Amino acid sequence: MLKQIIQNEWQLWRRDNRTIWLLGIIVLISLLALVFGVADARKKITQRQSAQEASRKAWLAQGEKHPHMSAHFGNYAYKHPSVLSVFDPGITAYTGTSVYLEPHRQNDFLLSESGERDTGARFGWFTPSFICQFIVPLLILLLTFNIVVSDKEGGTYALLLAQGVPSGKVIYGKAAASFLLFAAFITAYLFVVALVTYIAIASPTFQLTSFGYLWLCYLLYYATWCLLGVAVSALVKSAGASISLLLLFWILTSIVLPKWAASAGENIHPLTTNYAFKKKVAEDIANGLNGHDVQSERAKRMQDSVLKAEGVDSVQHLNFNFEGYVMQQGEEYSSKVYDVHFGGIYKTLQAQRKVQSLFSVGSPLMMVRNMSMAAAGTSLEAELFFQQQAEAYRRSFVQTMNQDMMMNSAYGDWDKYKVKDSLYGAIHDFAAPQKSLNWRLRHVSIEQAAMLLWLLLLLGAVYRIARKNYL
Repeated sequence: MLKQIIQNEWQLWRRDNRTIWLLGIIVLISLLALVFGVADARKKITQRQSAQEASRKAWLAQGEKHPHMSAHFGNYAYKHPSVLSVFDPGITAYTGTSVYLEPHRQNDFLLSESGERDTGARFGWFTPSFICQFIVPLLILLLTFNIVVSDKEGGTYALLLAQGVPSGKVIYGKAAASFLLFAAFITAYLFVVALVTYIAIASPTFQLTSFGYLWLCYLLYYATWCLLGVAVSALVKSAGASISLLLLFWILTSIVLPKWAASAGENIHPLTTNYAFKKKVAEDIANGLNGHDVQSERAKRMQDSVLKAEGVDSVQHLNFNFEGYVMQQGEEYSSKVYDVHFGGIYKTLQAQRKVQSLFSVGSPLMMVRNMSMAAAGTSLEAELFFQQQAEAYRRSFVQTMNQDMMMNSAYGDWDKYKVKDSLYGAIHDFAAPQKSLNWRLRHVSIEQAAMLLWLLLLLGAVYRIARKNYL
């Protein structure tokens, strides 16, 4: 009987031209989102590869010059796109795909984007994930709002019960009919996205486990909406009341609550402005982190300490270039200052993220959005990890140049000593490591638990509705 109910619902949808048009439109805009996403990804990859090749070529061909001047030529750190990042670009659209690395400072593109852009606007890009998260649930509601109540109004539901068909089979069958339809859609769509993207961008970074987790997330997400639509349709007395309640719920959980969550996170844990951040960093480098250790005094103590340790009375008598030593010590101190202040920024961003995770308990869209970004490696945590790795690379190549200056040049020999070309080649391009799926999923534990809780509650609600034979 369950199979017949499912087949009957599908047949009714096939006969309804409105349903066919709705399904056709969702397929069309999904394909358009994929085309635009792949085209944009290819464009960015081409630009990134050209820029990376040009940057590397310029670095290797900069010619013989003083090590510190060579370091100031700088390097770039580039993100490597993955197949799933085309499906869900996450916050990459706001933070960019590259960062310029140079001595004495950490470039702060994440801060400028996060601190001066409305967080509530991080929502609504025309991407495959946006279609699947925002538009498809609306279609589910349009197909399920009258799936039971129309049978009540037409007398079909009572007739089925009178013939001995259990109410549970009727309601479960209708829920299963809608879920299987959208499960087939997301399965086919994700497969097409993965195949087209893999071919189009030739990305080696495709993780089958991440793809499987992403697929499971959307299956649970659509199951939640299907159960909700069927439950409301079974409870209310008219189709008008059903669609009104469901649309109100969709608006509240998919539009209003995400905006509230973003605003709440910013108000509870406000970010400093870019100007205030840079000003404070400059002050702490000049006056010390405690505000009472000016740069000139630190330099004098450092010189006295080195002379005493080496047993000489002048920096010219050291067995290494003291200027190179000063450069490296200054680099390490400025890095320490940046670590303190960027650490505060990262903690604030993570605190905002925690607030949004708590709000997501009331919003299926927010749950799946965070889980989807985690699977695609485009979440806040993945972005912060990239920045930390890029910073480690910056410190490494700057230290290499400073050490060459310290060990191979003489004090005051700024004009005569030049770096050998071989040293440039010893500094390799930045290669961003990838964190495992397990690491990424640890940051969405609240969303995963909430998604399962929603599903269990709705299953329980549908079960109780079926047991009570709502007519």
